Amino acid sequence: MRPRPPMPLDPRGFTLIELLVAMAALAIVAAIALPAFFEQLARARRTDVQAALLEDAGYMQHYYASHDAYSGTPAPRLPFETTPRQGAASYAITVSVPSQDPASFVLTAIRTGTMAADACGDFTYDNLGQRNLVAGTFASGRSAANCWR
Repeated sequence: MRPRPPMPLDPRGFTLIELLVAMAALAIVAAIALPAFFEQLARARRTDVQAALLEDAGYMQHYYASHDAYSGTPAPRLPFETTPRQGAASYAITVSVPSQDPASFVLTAIRTGTMAADACGDFTYDNLGQRNLVAGTFASGRSAANCWR
């Protein structure tokens, strides 16, 4: 009778070292990927509010054509008052018409919810097509040119 070869060790598990190395690698990948992911979400929300401001400005131009002023009766009701249209609001949009100049308006998008601490601050758009940020709401190093893309 021939002797049997020795049985290999049971290969069904991981060693503690292998598990710790895998967890460390996962933590490094998460530390790099998560900030980039959240920045991309913020950029998408900024793009969404910018599109909403442009659509609201188009509505205001139609309102002016009908009323010869940006204020009147009935008062203008913006198609986008928050963005996104569904789900938790990231921005609240308001319109202001100076009483001394009813032929002008300023749309302002104010950060709320998940965007409340966004470095780009609050956005404005006026009847002349000027894209800006509300003074004092954006971080240093940010400007309208950086944030309005």
